[in-house]
Amino acid sequence: MLASGQEQPSSSHRPVGRWPLPMSGFVDALEHLPDAVSVSAALRNDAGQAVDMRVEYMNKAARSGQPNPGAAIGGLCSQLWPQMVDNGSFAACMRVLNTGVSESGAFVWTQDATYRPADYEYQALRIGDNRLLWVLRDNSARVLRAELLAAVTTELASAAETDEVLRTLTTQIMPAVGATAGGAVLNEPDSNTYVVRHIHDAEEGPRPPVPFSVNAPYPMAHTARTGQPLYFSTSAERGEAFPEAAPFFTDRHQSTAVLPLQTSSTLLGAVSFHFAIRHPFDAAERAFLTALVDHCAQAVERIRLRATLDKAHAQLQVLADLGRLLPTSLDTSTTFDNIVEAVVPRIADGCVIHLVDRTGQPALATVRHHDADQEESLRSLLHRFPPQLDAAGGIGAVIRTGEHELVTNVPGTLDQLARSTEHRAALRRLVPAASWLAVPMAHTGSVIGSMVLMQSATASALFTPADVPFAQELAQRATQAVINARRYAEQRDVAHTLQASLLPGELPSLPGMELAACYHPGAEGTLVGGDFYDIVPTGKDTWMIAIGDVCGKGPHAAALTGLVRHTARAAARADDHPAAVLQAINTAVLAESQQPRFCTAAYARLHLGRHTATLTLTLGGHPRPLLRHANGQITALGQAGTLLGVVPTPRLHTITYPLHPGDLLLFYTDGVTERRAPDRMLGEEGIRHVLHATRNGSAQDVIAALEQAIIDFTPRPLDDDFAVMALCLL
Repeated sequence: MLASGQEQPSSSHRPVGRWPLPMSGFVDALEHLPDAVSVSAALRNDAGQAVDMRVEYMNKAARSGQPNPGAAIGGLCSQLWPQMVDNGSFAACMRVLNTGVSESGAFVWTQDATYRPADYEYQALRIGDNRLLWVLRDNSARVLRAELLAAVTTELASAAETDEVLRTLTTQIMPAVGATAGGAVLNEPDSNTYVVRHIHDAEEGPRPPVPFSVNAPYPMAHTARTGQPLYFSTSAERGEAFPEAAPFFTDRHQSTAVLPLQTSSTLLGAVSFHFAIRHPFDAAERAFLTALVDHCAQAVERIRLRATLDKAHAQLQVLADLGRLLPTSLDTSTTFDNIVEAVVPRIADGCVIHLVDRTGQPALATVRHHDADQEESLRSLLHRFPPQLDAAGGIGAVIRTGEHELVTNVPGTLDQLARSTEHRAALRRLVPAASWLAVPMAHTGSVIGSMVLMQSATASALFTPADVPFAQELAQRATQAVINARRYAEQRDVAHTLQASLLPGELPSLPGMELAACYHPGAEGTLVGGDFYDIVPTGKDTWMIAIGDVCGKGPHAAALTGLVRHTARAAARADDHPAAVLQAINTAVLAESQQPRFCTAAYARLHLGRHTATLTLTLGGHPRPLLRHANGQITALGQAGTLLGVVPTPRLHTITYPLHPGDLLLFYTDGVTERRAPDRMLGEEGIRHVLHATRNGSAQDVIAALEQAIIDFTPRPLDDDFAVMALCLL
């Protein structure tokens, strides 16, 4: 073997023999391989031992890694690539030439003057007696994809705004996957309005958001409308499918992938990736791009859910504050001051209240805006140009008709309301508002005034039809001091709606398996519970089963429950091993929580065979599920493990257990075992009693009997919510 500093081989160290393979077809095949391939002739010493190699051929991929490919042909491998000597692969080549036994291995290449520094795998095999075929494969793509996915997961877990998610998508994900351009189309919450929110362009930089029609004949519109992914390896394929979009693409858009930005239940928009070089979009790349976009979709949905929760919570809190403040004063002016102070700026940037005076005309009662100058401008405008009852819109029309008015096209509406050139000029001098919501104030069937809530152009969200009930309730509280019952009803509706969104709409149908489940909320007045269950397919004849309990109650617990549930689903796409999924949940909870938060969870992978099933189970601090065998014997499965969201590396134990026909598996949360009577708890023993009593019953019979046993255990109302799920192999 030639080492650094040794002399060149003598004349006896010469390539011997001829290439024994048909050249033309073999070379053509090698030229199209993505791996770097070279053929070298052995240089042997007088003893016949290979000591070096001289390069005879390099395919296209191998030549692309050389600064001067022509000079490499005929060169000595030990001199061309001295790192091969250092990392041991050169010695492996010599062994292959001397023994004829093929070898393979891996190393990290750092000789950046030749191939790109990365993780590589190699294979060496002898051709004939004196030539070596060397195949070098870049193995970094898989590693880089895993690293990018982990980094994106962490980044998205901390995102608090939708724009943060889209910035991660367009400034981190798109450049990392090699896209030279791309964009994200996203619908506005509670509407069918779509906007191109972010566009990544490696040359031009980001662009401002613009409206977008999902009915346009473009790839992004098609996917945003239908949820169908599109992959075009060539511009010709894309042009044939969407000829109208051809003018928008340049030479930097050779290949295109368009993926739906969607969760399991909601289509949010679409994401496009454009590549300057041709991409075949093999299965691995499609799965990787899909996983990245799915992570973004889950983050957007989580943020929207959290925003909805926070908004609902803020609205309810305003009503609660007013329920406490309004009874403290019978003075109308103080009452309205209390209202606007509670509303601005928590719910709206501005609030205006008018009352009908003795003449039947609207009179300004109070005005408040978070901007003092804007408040004074509003006050001056309303005094100079008071509302008129015969107006086609605005405050006068709301009082006259008793109907609310929601405005999002503010400039056009102001022009319609202007009664004169002077009035129009005064309206235009106001700081532009993005939307307003005007509602009547009614008492015993008569309209006595109106309330207008305003959002400025800088507000994070416009008013939508979903805000109308709150505004009407707020207006009603302005005319009636006590309506606490409506506040609690609205609170319960929000809680039930949110809780329902955190549970499956219906259980799937599994071949040869009966499923049943139930969720029961806690005592009346609880906002949202933290118990959940889920079951979704992860592959052919393979299903994910999850059940868990998030600490706390209310909107933040619901947001955390949504994070846990969606993280489990997203993680299972990449690796459905139960321990890997629970580790992903643990990482997400740690990254998300601003204050100590934790949860318990049981995650199982169920593989269905023809007559049996295999359960792979991992528990993260969760009660062990109970397995009732066909013979009636009951076994607790698994080991509890560590709570999730407490330490970076929880202790997780995985078991694999066979299921046979007649076996019934019961998952439950601690709300079942901790059901308390004055002197005892239901406990695991109580569950076992129900399983024994329903030995001949179906999964639904077991769930119904257990639910009734929990409720009947004590006359006291439920202290905690609970979830149970039963699976019976038929």
